[in-house]
Amino acid sequence: MKRKRWLFGFRSGTPWKKIVAVIYYFLGVVVLFFGLFTPPFIEAGVHDTNIYRITVVILFFWIESPAIFLSDTPIREKLPFFRKRKASQSLVGFMCMSILFVYMFATIDSYHTDEYRNRLNKYMGTSTLEVVEVEGGEE
Repeated sequence: MKRKRWLFGFRSGTPWKKIVAVIYYFLGVVVLFFGLFTPPFIEAGVHDTNIYRITVVILFFWIESPAIFLSDTPIREKLPFFRKRKASQSLVGFMCMSILFVYMFATIDSYHTDEYRNRLNKYMGTSTLEVVEVEGGEE
């Protein structure tokens, strides 16, 4: 009896597609693992750390969304843009999903405290100045 292959990258049984899929899934799990188990790169309280971790989970699902929506799963059969398996409809579906993920990411990110945002802006400004100084050299 032949097993049904349903996971994106494993459906055709082609070795190179399996390798690419394993690397893709592994990198998604690495992003999730390091995002959840390493502290934010600037000092943050418990509230801001939890917001940071929620945004990491959203980022993980955004990265893995092709596997979720293109694999032969019951979820795909219930989603309007993905159930007919047409490339044009899937593309529109991915655009809609990207807008949704960006909106979720921005909404959750907006719950950071003002103190955290100020530190982050200061950190980003300092990092940008360092890059400009390194690339531009001394004048």
